[in-house]
Amino acid sequence: MGEKLAIDGGPKVRTKPWPRWPVYGEEEIELIAQILRSGNTHFVRSTVSKDFEKRFADWNGSKHAICCNSGTSAIHMALAAGGVGPGDEVIVPPRTFIGTVSPVLYQNAVPVFADIDPATHNISPAAIREVITERTKAIIPVHLAGLPCDMDAIMAIAREHNLLVVEDCAQAHGAEYKGRKVGTIGQVNA
Repeated sequence: MGEKLAIDGGPKVRTKPWPRWPVYGEEEIELIAQILRSGNTHFVRSTVSKDFEKRFADWNGSKHAICCNSGTSAIHMALAAGGVGPGDEVIVPPRTFIGTVSPVLYQNAVPVFADIDPATHNISPAAIREVITERTKAIIPVHLAGLPCDMDAIMAIAREHNLLVVEDCAQAHGAEYKGRKVGTIGQVNA
């Protein structure tokens, strides 16, 4: 451990730049150009959006899908549609992207953090139980880095306390929990 850090003149750990994200190529650029040239760009009425919604719902095994500009917007819509409002509490994990928590604040509700399971880094069902109050209205489990949460336990808690479950699948579309795609277990998938 006698070597200097790279910042102090030691050897660099990485000599090539990190890959760019998101990853896209000429095919994606051409598809976007086709949409722009077609004039079919209205987000709500676009046949491209409607087609994508149907194809995504079919692929995911869901009855419906609604295009959103972000996972944050999808969570916000789900909370609003689920009746979450001022003073309500929404249980969230502390290890997540800010876009999981900010929609709770947009609804003037209170985010309540339930600790993670140290083995999975996903929200702990036992920790959820510890923070439920009479003001708790919803739980947002985040399927972190493609690893599904313990949805059986979370759904049992939600049924017991009549809570809305909004699955944050932004990092896990396509991941499966006991043979079901994430986002098809709670009431809403974002």
